[in-house]
Amino acid sequence: MYTDFGYIEDGKFSKAYDFKLIAKLWEFLKPQWILIIISLVSVLILALLDIVVPYLTKEAIDRYIIHYARELVVKENAPSEGKNFLLKYKDRLINIGEGRYLIPSEVVQSMDQKEFEKVQNLGLITERRYYISLSREDSTLRSHFFTLDEIGKMETNKIIQLREKDINGIFRITIYIGFIFVLNFLLSYLQVYSIEMAGQRMMQKLRIKVFSHLQNLSVSFFDQNPVGRIVTRLTNDIQNVHEMFSSVLVHLLKDAFLLIGIIAILIRLHKSLALISLLIIPIIFFITLLFSHKARDVFREIRHRVSELNALLQETISGIKVIQIFQRENENLRRFIKINEGYFEANMKQIHIYALFVPLVEILATAMIGFLVWYGGGRVIQDSISLGTLVAFLSYMRMFFQPIRDLSEKYNILQSAMASLERIFSLMENRIEESPSVNPVRKEIEGEIEFRNVSFSYDRKEKVIKNVSFRISKGEKIAILGLTGAGKTTLFNLIERFYDVDDGEILIDGIDIRKWDITKLRSQIGLVMQEPFLFTGDIEENIKFEDKKVGEKRFREVLDLLNAENFINRLPDGYRTKIGEGGEKLSAGESQLLTIARALYKNPKILLLDEATSNVDPETERLIQEGIKKLVSGRTSMIIAHRLSTIQNVDRIIVFHKGRIREIGTHAELMAQKGIYYKLYKKAFNMNENRL
Repeated sequence: MYTDFGYIEDGKFSKAYDFKLIAKLWEFLKPQWILIIISLVSVLILALLDIVVPYLTKEAIDRYIIHYARELVVKENAPSEGKNFLLKYKDRLINIGEGRYLIPSEVVQSMDQKEFEKVQNLGLITERRYYISLSREDSTLRSHFFTLDEIGKMETNKIIQLREKDINGIFRITIYIGFIFVLNFLLSYLQVYSIEMAGQRMMQKLRIKVFSHLQNLSVSFFDQNPVGRIVTRLTNDIQNVHEMFSSVLVHLLKDAFLLIGIIAILIRLHKSLALISLLIIPIIFFITLLFSHKARDVFREIRHRVSELNALLQETISGIKVIQIFQRENENLRRFIKINEGYFEANMKQIHIYALFVPLVEILATAMIGFLVWYGGGRVIQDSISLGTLVAFLSYMRMFFQPIRDLSEKYNILQSAMASLERIFSLMENRIEESPSVNPVRKEIEGEIEFRNVSFSYDRKEKVIKNVSFRISKGEKIAILGLTGAGKTTLFNLIERFYDVDDGEILIDGIDIRKWDITKLRSQIGLVMQEPFLFTGDIEENIKFEDKKVGEKRFREVLDLLNAENFINRLPDGYRTKIGEGGEKLSAGESQLLTIARALYKNPKILLLDEATSNVDPETERLIQEGIKKLVSGRTSMIIAHRLSTIQNVDRIIVFHKGRIREIGTHAELMAQKGIYYKLYKKAFNMNENRL
């Protein structure tokens, strides 16, 4: 019993199988078609080899181990039924003289059983059984056939000499079976290697495709989807698909071929016994159908419970500081215990279903084998079937039930994989950020920015930006002020086109931002976010971002402008020092310096500083301000700042309040208006603070 323990969406459940999803998956499997064909051919040959072994065993028993003939006595005074019987089968019997004939076992089994029993009841077929040491064509001498009682009294070496042909036949079949086992091993290795290779390559391509798609999705997608859900797409979900491909789909084909082959060979061996044995198929089909419906319902409930657990765990980990500060541990534990209890009960339901299904199949298999032993054994005694045929039937019926025993595991894997496939392709259907399909603008940016009656909301309900209009000239430096939640950061998100406006338009150099090639646009805009984010790697990698085109000279120039070389040189390995997870821990100010250096390294035409110095100590801020003064010259700059020192050298100030522009002008103009800016400035000045 296997369950998908990845992040699972509540209330969503796919079909146990969906050919549309399989068709989409085929696009990733198609390049591996040679490996898949090798695996499929290997599987079919393996199934054929599995079918051949019991048949060879049957041949060994009937041809060489237990090979005897019955005696028919038809003299002149015999009843007419006996004479007619002899006349009908005479060319297939061995005449040993005096009205006596030997009926080989294979001939007995091919006769009409009612006719045979009638002659036997007339006493024309004796109870004596003969071993024939030569073929019928050569067995004209009495010394070449012996009763089984006579053979039992012989010495061992005589028996070996007498049955040399049988021993050689058994040896040949043993060689065949040994060869089959070796071939089985080689084909199994080839099958597993080829299907796993195809599966691993498929997963590799699928991961790359999903990861590439993720990086091009709009920021709004990441706002609406938990991190755990997204990570699961690239890990658990793709692994579930691989397990289905390697463990279910190919083996389902083998099982189907095996079942069809077994049914065909059973009918060939003995039609009536085969039909009796296969009467159990409708019962198995009904039980399997009932199991699949019950298992599906329980699987849905388990997924629902796992979803609740994941949601609570994510909430707890994200808010652990708040939980500990407000001593909410007991309440969280109570909620966790309740959800965990529901999850436990759902799993117990699943266990009950499997605990019933698996033994039920075992009981049916055992009952059928027991019936075959009873019924088939009687037929062997009556000589209507051979012992080898009965042994083959028992082997084939055991093989027949094995795929059904595996059904519970494969069904669960299939369900999990289909759910994972649905989630993966659902993610792939999310629209990526696109440049205009017809002639997107790719020219160099001059730096002019204009908002025309722009409105925007993150949730399509509450407007964060409300009918905002302003224009920034090329090379102009603008400070954005306002209380938390006023919409300042949203302006930057819109300029970077992380989101598209609901109403109005944003123009860059007089061209609608949606007409620009998005890659070209972002390559010319430098952004320093509110919270510094550094990647695992060294300092140089974090600043250059694999962009080697600009060169070492520019890298050194940026560090010098920001006065960052002093603190970098103090690090163990300078700018080769590893930072991030498992690396050197930097202070907030040092991290902020590196994020500013990253933005300035590509020499952007537009510079966006989102509270860029809010986490920096006064001395570090002074160093940054000196560098920024040199760099913003001739470059359009927008600065969100809470410090007086940050806005002292800007050309204009825009004051935001509740999503609207309330004031706009120079420092002197806004002070003269004695509005919001005036109050913020006076408050900070009177409190002798540098922060607004």
